[in-house]
Amino acid sequence: MAKLTKQQVLDHIAHSGQKYDVIVLGGGPAGIGAALASAMCGAETCILEEKAFFGGVAAVSGWMPMNRVLLNGEMRGGVFTPFVEKLRSYGTGATRQGKTSWVDGDGLHIHPDYLRYGMIELFEDIGVRYRLHSPGTSAIMEGKRIIGVNCDGKYGHAEFYANVIIDASGDGDVAVSAGAEAMMGRDTDGAFMPVTLGFVISNVDYDRFYEYLGPEAVSPRFMDLMRKKEAEGYAVSGFYAFDKTTVPGVVSVNNSGQNGLGIINALNLDDLNVAERTGLQVAMDFIQIVHEEKIPGLENCELVRTGQALGVRETRRIRGDYVYDITDAQQGRSFPDAVLRRYGTVDTGGLKEEKNYHGSVQNGHDFPYRSLLPLGVEGMLIAGRCASQTHLGATTCKSMGNMMAMGQAAGVAAALSSQEGCTPRQLDVRKIQKKLHEMNAERF
Repeated sequence: MAKLTKQQVLDHIAHSGQKYDVIVLGGGPAGIGAALASAMCGAETCILEEKAFFGGVAAVSGWMPMNRVLLNGEMRGGVFTPFVEKLRSYGTGATRQGKTSWVDGDGLHIHPDYLRYGMIELFEDIGVRYRLHSPGTSAIMEGKRIIGVNCDGKYGHAEFYANVIIDASGDGDVAVSAGAEAMMGRDTDGAFMPVTLGFVISNVDYDRFYEYLGPEAVSPRFMDLMRKKEAEGYAVSGFYAFDKTTVPGVVSVNNSGQNGLGIINALNLDDLNVAERTGLQVAMDFIQIVHEEKIPGLENCELVRTGQALGVRETRRIRGDYVYDITDAQQGRSFPDAVLRRYGTVDTGGLKEEKNYHGSVQNGHDFPYRSLLPLGVEGMLIAGRCASQTHLGATTCKSMGNMMAMGQAAGVAAALSSQEGCTPRQLDVRKIQKKLHEMNAERF
C-alpha cells in the first residue's frame, strides 16, 4: 500500500463541472463492475457514491457474503479478476472462502474495511475518478437525452457531465428524474423484499454452533426456537443466516428484519425509521435469547456492532426496453442480445411468495441488454437492482456477483457508445458481446 499525499488523493477525485466519457452512479457491486469495465475499455470514467465508502451492502453490513464473484471456484474473468486479486493481495485477514450451497455458492466473505479501501485503491490503479458523499439527485437533460447529473446535499451543489450515464444507484433516482418509468413492489400487494440491519457477534465457538445449526442454509431447529421466543414477546426475524468472517470467533448475521411490520418501503422515510429502530432490537434480543437458551457455541457471544445502514433488497425497478421475468430464468430462455449470465437460484430475502414461484431456475441463465436500457431515455443505462425486471424476476440470482456482472455489461456498453459517438440504444449489441469475450468475461 503506497502512502499518498493530500494532493495525490485529490488528483483521483472528481470535481464539479468536469466532463467524462462515462459517469457511474452508485458504488455498490453493480456500480463497481460498471466503473471498472468502463475504465478497462479505455473510457474516462467517474463514479459518484452517496455514502462515505464503496462496496454497497457488503461494506454496510459487515462480512455480508459476496456470492457469485467466482465461477465454479475459479476466477469469473472480466472485472472480477482485478477485484478478487486486489482483495486477496491484502492477505488472509481480508477475505475468506464463502459457502458452497446452491443458494450461496462461489462467494467470498470480505472484511468491510479492506473492501472499502480496496475499491478506492483499485479505482486509482485503473484510472477511475471517484467522489464520495455525492448522491446523484437529478438529471441534466437535452430533450430526451441525459447529458449530466446534479448532486445536491449537505456539501452544496455539484454537476457532472458525460457522454453516457449509468444509474447503478439501486433506487434509480436519476433515471426517474430523466423521465424513466419506475415499477414498485409486488404486483399482488405492493410488498417489497425486506430490508436488513445486519449485525456481527463475537466470542463464537464455530464448531459447536454450526453443529447445532445443522446443514441447511437456514436452520429449522434455530427458527423453531425463535418462533417460540417471538410468541413470548421478543423481536425476532423471519430468518437468520450465519457466516464466518476473517476474524476468529466473529460471525456475521444476516436476517430479514423484525417479523410482523407489514410492508416496508425503503423510499419512505417513516418506514426507514421503523426499520432502523426495530432492526436494532432484533440484534439486541438475539443476544438475550441465545444467552437465556444457552445455544451451544453462543453462550459467551457478544454484539460487536450492527450495520452502518440498512441493507435494501428492492425499491424501484426501472422499466426498460424489455422487462425480465421469473419465467425467463425458469425456462433458461436464450436472448440474442444477452450480455451476462446469472448464477444461483430464487432468493426472496425472506419475503414469502406463492409456492409455484419457488421452483428451480436455470443456473447460468441469460440476461438481455434491453433490460439495461431505460425506456424513453437516451444516453443512459441502468444496472443492479434497479434494472428492468419484474418483482419476481428480481428475486432470481440476485447475488452481488451477478449484480457486478450486470454492471460490467453496462460499463462495456457505455464505453463503446462513447467511443463510437452513439447512444447505448444505437450500439450494436454484438460489439458488447465481442468485447466481453475479449475480456474473458462472458461468451455468447
